[in-house]
Amino acid sequence: MSETTHMDTPMDTKQPAPQSPTRLERLERITELPLMLLSFMLIPVLTGLYLWDLTPVERRIYTYLEIVIWALFSVIFFAKVALAPNKIAYVRRNWLEAALVIVPVLRPFRIVRAVFWIARDISHMNRLVTIESLTGYGIGMVLLAATIVTSAEQNAEGANIQNFTDGIYWSLVTMSTVGYGDHYPVTPIGKFTAVFLMFFGIGIFGAAAGKIFTMVTQQE
Repeated sequence: MSETTHMDTPMDTKQPAPQSPTRLERLERITELPLMLLSFMLIPVLTGLYLWDLTPVERRIYTYLEIVIWALFSVIFFAKVALAPNKIAYVRRNWLEAALVIVPVLRPFRIVRAVFWIARDISHMNRLVTIESLTGYGIGMVLLAATIVTSAEQNAEGANIQNFTDGIYWSLVTMSTVGYGDHYPVTPIGKFTAVFLMFFGIGIFGAAAGKIFTMVTQQE
C-alpha cells in the first residue's frame, strides 16, 4: 500500500519591490537644498531694500537679486506643477507656495520658509546630521547673522561694521571661531548675535566632523 506524501507548497513571502520615486519626487528632493538657500539669501536682500542705507548702485543690485531669486522660485514651482499627475490637486495642496510665487506683495513671507525648514528638521533629528543640511544651515546662519548685525550696527556710534560686506566677513570669521578682531559688534544685539554664532559654529563644525568620521569608518 503506497502512502502518498503531501508536500505543503511554501507560500511566497517576497515583499513587493518598493516603487521607484516619481519625477516629481526626484525634483522635490533635488531642489530642497537650493530652495532653502534661496530662502536664506532673500533675508539680507529684502532687509537691505527696506532697512539699510544703500547707494543707488547697491539698491539696483539688490533689486536685481530679488527678481532673480523670485524667478528661480517660480521656475522650480511651475516645473513641479508640470510634473504633478493632478496639477489642480498639487496647487491646492501647495497653495501657500503658489501664493508666494504669484502675488508679489507676499514675497517677504518667503523668509518664513527658512524657519519652516529648521523647525521641520529639528523634529527629525536625523536630518540635522546630513552634509546637505549642515551646509544649508551653515550658509543660512552666516547670512542671517550678517543681516542682523548689519542692521544693528550700521548707524551705531563707534561701529566698524558699516555694510553687508563687512557683516558677511565678520559672520564668517566669527562662526569659524577665528576671531581676527578687525570687525566686531558694539551694540547689545550685535554682541548677542556674536555669542550665538560662536556656539553655533562650534556645533556645526563638530557635527560635520562627526558625520565625515562616520562615513569614513563605514566605508572601511
